[in-house]
Amino acid sequence: MTSHPFAARIAARLSFAVGTAALLAACGTRQPAPPEPPPPEATARNSVVMSAVTYGATAKGIQLKKEDDACDVPASLRQAVQDQLLEPYEYLLAPPPTANAEGAPVLKVEITDLLANAGGLYGGPKIVQLRGTLERKGEAPARFTAERQMFIYFGMPRSTCSMVGVVTYALGEDIAKWLQKPVDGALLGELSTAAAKR
Repeated sequence: MTSHPFAARIAARLSFAVGTAALLAACGTRQPAPPEPPPPEATARNSVVMSAVTYGATAKGIQLKKEDDACDVPASLRQAVQDQLLEPYEYLLAPPPTANAEGAPVLKVEITDLLANAGGLYGGPKIVQLRGTLERKGEAPARFTAERQMFIYFGMPRSTCSMVGVVTYALGEDIAKWLQKPVDGALLGELSTAAAKR
């Protein structure tokens, strides 16, 4: 009787060893996966060069500064544009562009108004206003003005910077769409809606 459990343990260990050996043998016969093709390179046709986002002056002539921006709008705006680029653009490059991408369009954006009081929902509306210019070789510059804001958010309470992040993400989408057909003097975001109602 005492030898039966011992024999069962030996059989279980042998079974495990045989299974492991079979698995290792099967793995050893598999061919290595072919390497993934390298991503296409950034060129002047599939890239946009985005200069560092700067702080401009408001309509009332107040010069905005980094100290006015606790949420780092330039970084989140750049990421938002990069995440939402549409064909033919695949790459958002920092200047200077690579040799292959020389001659790519250059996007310059400045923040012309920023309201992001602390307190999340209780700190009032979050507003970001931008002015941008697209410079292309052999063509006149195309300019846009954009604005997005957030007053109310339904759901879990949000911090000030997460609300500003929602605003900049929407602006990134507006800019990515405008890059498809960059009309000079375009009004993006809520400014286009307001203009359509006039």
